[in-house]
Order: sequence, then C-alpha cells, then structure tokens
Amino acid sequence: MNITALTVNYNTPDFLERLLSTFRKYYDIPFIVVDGSDDENYSLISGFADKFQVEIHHFPYNIHHGPGLAYAIKYIKSEKILLLDSDLIVIKPGFVEDLNSKLKPESYGIGDIQIVNERGFNVRNGIKYLHPACALINREVALRFPLPVLHGAPMIQAMKEIDRQKLDILQHEAWVTNDFRNPEKKFVIHDWNGTVNRTKGYNLQK
Repeated sequence: MNITALTVNYNTPDFLERLLSTFRKYYDIPFIVVDGSDDENYSLISGFADKFQVEIHHFPYNIHHGPGLAYAIKYIKSEKILLLDSDLIVIKPGFVEDLNSKLKPESYGIGDIQIVNERGFNVRNGIKYLHPACALINREVALRFPLPVLHGAPMIQAMKEIDRQKLDILQHEAWVTNDFRNPEKKFVIHDWNGTVNRTKGYNLQK
C-alpha cells in the first residue's frame, strides 16, 4: 500500500500514544505526526518516534489542525494519505485495506461525509464535507484544491470548491459513519472533541 498515515497533535501525549499503540498493533505503514505541543508535552511525545517508528515534525508553537494537515500533505510523497485524529483508537485491523480498496483514483477521498454550512456546522442541506477524523485521500487530487485551513472544519475550503464545481469526487463509507456515531463499532473509536475539550480551542475560521 502506497499510503502514509498522518495525524496532527497538540498537547495531548496520552491521546497520541493511545492512537499510535493501537495503530501499530496492526500496521507498519509510514506514519507522520505533526506536533505543535509545548516543551513539557513534547518531551514526552519526542520519545514516540523510536517507540512507534513514526516521523515527528515538531513546531515550537500550536500549528493547529488545518495548517498541520496542509504542511504534511505537501511534504508527504505517497500516493494516498490516511488522515487520523489524534484521539482515535483502532480496535480491529482491516480498515485501511477496506478504504484503500474502495478509493477511486479520481476521488478526493473516502470516509464519513457530513452536510455542513459554509461555517462548518452540520445542517440538513448544504455542502458535502469529508471529515478528516478518519479518511483516506488521494494526495495528487487533494493538491488541486485549497489545502486545509485554520478552522473548526479544516477541510472546508476544499469542500466548498468541490461543491462549487459540482464534482462527484467525495466517497461516503458507511462503516466510518457508523463508528463515529453508533455504540457498536467495527474498526475505530473516536472521542469527539477530545482535543478541543482538553485544549479549550475551536477555531471557526481564519
């Protein structure tokens, strides 16, 4: 699989360690962590590079989720990028293979598709939004659209452009939505707002 896993972390070494330890139970694919933690938290996080065989790119400031994703999408050279929130827990193998087998080469990405307004809030009728908490994207396709930004919904600019052009390049995967919302999980557990609650940060737009 020509895939690199990616997560952005800020001051939550316990979340990150949990993600990496559960992911590494099943997968040895390249993994990049973009970290903007303070010195105290980074002193713990830096040890994960060897422990979990991951590449850590540390910034001496809070780079934020969107800009951290944008930085890594430009840096990574693999064909596909697996986006994972740092508060995700992997409970069973097979999810990477499943997403990889279903992602079409012309698609932006596959995962949970939500409907949001231009501020990123869930609405009944609006813009299709591929949530980056657990998604597989085609890097070259993603680079044709605006990169993630400092925003509570960091993929919003790309999603707005895809919507404006009326492109059918976002793939919905039912099990991702199930694992995000229902108690009976198939592959992953996601602690919604885990990092936001811990760090008291949610940026609407920049």
